[in-house]
Amino acid sequence: MEKKYEAIVIGGGPAGVTAGIYLIRERIKTVILEKMLPGGTPLNTQRIENYPGFPEPLSGKELMDRFLAQAKNYGLEIREFQEVKKVKKDGNVFSIETEDETYETYSIIVATGTNPIKLGIPGEEEYIGRGVSYCATCDGPFFRDRVVAVIGGGDSAFEEALSLANLASRVYVVHRRDTFRAQKILQERASESGKIEFLLNKKPVEIKGDEYVKELVIEDTKIAQKVSVKVDGIFVYAGSRPDTSFLGDLVDRDDSGFIITDDNLSTKTEGVFAAGDVRKKPLRQISTAVGDGAIAAFGVQRYLLEKKIYLR
Repeated sequence: MEKKYEAIVIGGGPAGVTAGIYLIRERIKTVILEKMLPGGTPLNTQRIENYPGFPEPLSGKELMDRFLAQAKNYGLEIREFQEVKKVKKDGNVFSIETEDETYETYSIIVATGTNPIKLGIPGEEEYIGRGVSYCATCDGPFFRDRVVAVIGGGDSAFEEALSLANLASRVYVVHRRDTFRAQKILQERASESGKIEFLLNKKPVEIKGDEYVKELVIEDTKIAQKVSVKVDGIFVYAGSRPDTSFLGDLVDRDDSGFIITDDNLSTKTEGVFAAGDVRKKPLRQISTAVGDGAIAAFGVQRYLLEKKIYLR
């Protein structure tokens, strides 16, 4: 089955949905292809406090429900469970292949976000779903009154540690450096929680257990001494990387795989734009993703006008 559009947005997170809203309001025939459920990374965030216009904190799901409601009010088409496998270009036309469909379009906005980086230590793969998790919002309720460890030192690690502190009896935050990267306000809240303990200059080296996780082995980064910490769950927030292999050589990437764009969010291929966490940028937040989505949509609009491409 072949479907033809003026613009296709790959990814249904904040950047993708924003781009879709801007495009559909300009009467550009657009579809969003989302490999899972629309909403993106914010769906896993329990508490958002820094998105302008909301004086009271709200969950990522609540915020993205508002994004999606607005998009649907404008008639934006969003297709779920459409993971893009390959993108090809022939002249001015792009062919986008998913598992069971092929789409054609004259322009693309890549807004696929990132995937969590795994620790790559013994026991990690073995215990995924049996104590090892990459989403505290999803799996936290399974660890009520249990002891858990959070791996990482950034905002995500602290946000999830604070969320877990409402459920677990004890939360260890394990970080390989002697200082954290998280916002000071998050560090202060964690220090005041009474349930969170910091393990600095420690790196995880092995996960042990029987049917489920029982221990996290950590090594002191200064003296190379190993100790075991008894835990029931381990939540990994060791950073993230994009997966843009489906684009082949249509885009340039930095050493970490993030797409390189110009100020207009254009890539090296005419008609291909990138927005949100998937591109090389200094700050990855919902607010910056929204800005990217708007800029990329404007770039698409200008590109289609220059090429005089219209389906109507």
